[in-house]
Amino acid sequence: SKDKCIMCNLCSFVCPHGVIRPYLLDEKEVVNAPSAVLKDLKDANIKDKNYKYTVGISVRDCTGCNLCAGICPTKALEMVKNSLKEEEKYEYLNTVSEKSILPIETVKNSQFRNPKFAFSGACAGCGETPYIKLLTQLFGDNLIIANATGCSSIYGASLPNTPYSIPWANSLFEDNAEFGFGIKVAESHNKEKVKRIMRENINKVNDKNKELINEYLNNYSKDVSFKVYDELDYDNFSEIVPFKKYIKDKTIWMIGGDGWAYDIGFGGIDHVLSNNLNVNILVLDTEVYSNTGGQSSKSTRCGAVAKFASSGKKTQKKDLAQIAMTYPHVYVATISLGANYMQTIKALKEANEYDGPSIIIAYSPCISHGIKTGMKDSIKEEKLATESGYFPLYRYNPVTKELKLDSKSDFSKYEEIFERENRYRIKSDLLEKNKENSIEKDNKLKENASK
Repeated sequence: SKDKCIMCNLCSFVCPHGVIRPYLLDEKEVVNAPSAVLKDLKDANIKDKNYKYTVGISVRDCTGCNLCAGICPTKALEMVKNSLKEEEKYEYLNTVSEKSILPIETVKNSQFRNPKFAFSGACAGCGETPYIKLLTQLFGDNLIIANATGCSSIYGASLPNTPYSIPWANSLFEDNAEFGFGIKVAESHNKEKVKRIMRENINKVNDKNKELINEYLNNYSKDVSFKVYDELDYDNFSEIVPFKKYIKDKTIWMIGGDGWAYDIGFGGIDHVLSNNLNVNILVLDTEVYSNTGGQSSKSTRCGAVAKFASSGKKTQKKDLAQIAMTYPHVYVATISLGANYMQTIKALKEANEYDGPSIIIAYSPCISHGIKTGMKDSIKEEKLATESGYFPLYRYNPVTKELKLDSKSDFSKYEEIFERENRYRIKSDLLEKNKENSIEKDNKLKENASK
């Protein structure tokens, strides 16, 4: 119902498959719109812009996970059978131009950016894919992704189709960090080639180009690289044209699950973090080997049932974030999208802006968890995990030397996780140990934050 819609864009924000999206239409696009679109338009209420707002759904790609309807604060959405009118509406909206509404680092405005990752083959209600989709909306065409083998590589490259429209590559399970590191080294090499060509030609170009080249060589930053890319007079500087795409600073992210990050690829991650190149790591933490059948990983919690831990895992979860923080030059954050939308955006933005290595660990509910009410409640599970102290949110920024706690832990809710998820179906002392481990970690975080 458009009358109930408050244009918060949360439905799009949480959609695992990028099938529901908000659109802004200018006057010309409204005039050309079919009746199926016109009936759902409303004023966008954007200052100095006569835009109309609507929401479109690619019904053919929808998995029916129900997350959009579940998150809607006004119940403006409901799940219904496939609508031919909705298909007609989406076909037209797909031709509508993307509008740049600033600031992009908000829940609402980020969703006006077309995702560069959509219609993947992930499970309905997947807890991993909303993070990747958001990543592509925040950083767009400037993003390069190195992907570890696992769930994210399977739904990321089910050839001959791919959900990505940005540079993406997968090497192996074990070497993704080194692989992404190599991409960064190559990018740095090409950047040096650009600078060499600029130095060799600075006295041959016009005054405008000379000024831009001096700024690029002497005051280089990501913003400067974008400015020079956009403003260079390429007709006057033909030598740089073959290398034009290397002028802009690229955003390089390495993505993979906990099987890669905590276990098989940990040595590579450690190597990348110990260096000081500007690369970013996103760990989609399901606390289990999801893609290969639900085996226990070093991220699996004490007492959780998984393959190779049929009576409950006996040892506690490896604290990858704490290990990363032993390197004082590494940006470290934990995020849980359903628990705090803006903290998720803020952490991704800070990691991207930090000139050095960063790692973000994202809590990702999985079908392997056996959520009793189904994956339609994966966002609620993310919220409960943080509120209960099971998965606290925090950010360490080497620039400020501050550890910021972004959540409070109510451990009276902790047992709700055990009751809601089948992976904790075996009741034993191990579950109490699970909780004790989290309380101990919470105390350490508070102590370190106070310092």
